[in-house]
Amino acid sequence: MVRKSPKSHLVGSLIAYCALWVLVPRARFIPAALSDLDSAIKHAHQPWATFLTILGIVVLSAATAVFVAVQMWIVYSFSGLRLGFKQSLLWLVGCLAGAGGIVWLMLWRIDIVGKLHRLPTAAEIVFIVNLMRGTLPSMALFVLIMLAAASLGCMVSLRIKDRNLLLPVVMFAAAIDFWTVTVGPVSHVLAKHPEIVQAVSAPIPKAGAGAFVPATMMGPGDALFMAVVFAAVFKFGLNGRRNFWFVFAFVTAAMLAVQMGILPQFPGLVALAAAVVLANWGQFRLTRQENISTAIVGLALVASLPLVWRLLGPHGH
Repeated sequence: MVRKSPKSHLVGSLIAYCALWVLVPRARFIPAALSDLDSAIKHAHQPWATFLTILGIVVLSAATAVFVAVQMWIVYSFSGLRLGFKQSLLWLVGCLAGAGGIVWLMLWRIDIVGKLHRLPTAAEIVFIVNLMRGTLPSMALFVLIMLAAASLGCMVSLRIKDRNLLLPVVMFAAAIDFWTVTVGPVSHVLAKHPEIVQAVSAPIPKAGAGAFVPATMMGPGDALFMAVVFAAVFKFGLNGRRNFWFVFAFVTAAMLAVQMGILPQFPGLVALAAAVVLANWGQFRLTRQENISTAIVGLALVASLPLVWRLLGPHGH
């Protein structure tokens, strides 16, 4: 889909993102439908009770799934531009400058310097950014952060000289993300300073809440590595649509697991790596050493699952 006109798809994805940002919190029919389904399930007999339960899960998941799809569409379309190093660098600098300008605008609107009689601290800036979530400047800020991460991902993809290197790259990235999110520095930041993560992560709002209430988030690291994957897919002539839908399915499943309370958090790059491996199965021709390295990382991830379930599962949480 991007091959026809990546620029038009990028514009379309940004318009769709803006529309969802405004409409999803106001979709009050979704919680009303869930309430009706809940009442119907209490009085239904099998197999209708099971059918209504599944329908309720679909309704509950629909808004998040559409939001994730549009965010991924932005990154996918941007990656389809096939930017060189200088172009990616210009996008990165421009987006970061724009994000800085929006933060300055947020501070100027509430006259924070005049009220404090000094420049705000970093912690105060983070607090104000989080306080203004759901506003149009906030939406523009998260779009620019997402595009900045995607432009950096495109720059990283330029260093991948062969399609066979894509598999070890995503596997090692998943391993690093796995441990940083579960027991590493990211887990400590989430536990002690969650407001920092919230300030730079694109929120996915709860449907029908009236106000903008984040249900889950997509961090800049997710957008960065999605861009690495998608840019490499275009570069090496792999199946772009197949990769998009595999990544969408796995990442959405991971986010819904967090949103529904099955897991308190989940490393997004693990889902991304699994999607890339399955979407491109048979496309990689690894050397013996690359096979061994990839197998070691994969086995380490699998062997770690019991520990992670103990840490993140219902009992550990």
